[in-house]
Amino acid sequence: MTVSNTSAITPEQFLLQLWQQNQGAISRTLLASEADPAARQDLKQDIFLALHQAAGRLHAADMPRAYLFRIVHNVTVDHIARAQRHKWLPLEEDLQQQMLDDCPSEQLGEQQQSQQLIQAVRRLSPANRQVILLAMEDLDAPEIADILQISHGAVRVRLNRAKTELMELMQNGR
Repeated sequence: MTVSNTSAITPEQFLLQLWQQNQGAISRTLLASEADPAARQDLKQDIFLALHQAAGRLHAADMPRAYLFRIVHNVTVDHIARAQRHKWLPLEEDLQQQMLDDCPSEQLGEQQQSQQLIQAVRRLSPANRQVILLAMEDLDAPEIADILQISHGAVRVRLNRAKTELMELMQNGR
């Protein structure tokens, strides 16, 4: 995913194109990071504000997609830290199940698997959650290392740990 002809557009136009190209990945990160829809919307707004403030730097970055995800990562980490201090209550399991029960039967299996995966990703340690979310968005180890500002070796170790932890969570159905 590349933004075309970056020198001929303004930083704001560049940001809009970059946002549109990565909106799905950002949405999946939001969904995996925040269970509460209202808090997730607040987080999305915080991310877009941070990206808007960094539009010029994003436009000039050598790896704008990696820089975008670094900003998403940093804002998400701050959000999680604030939530830990304020102890937000997650959506109750019964309500989640009721919402799934209201779905047509052919979609139920897929939605239950997706819900299980999202719940398992949310249960990962913060370090493992971030690295697996970035890997799930097809970012390679150098990009992930740049986003998280850690070494490539640390990325590989965290990915292995995250995959192992995620497999265990999915198999145990926790």
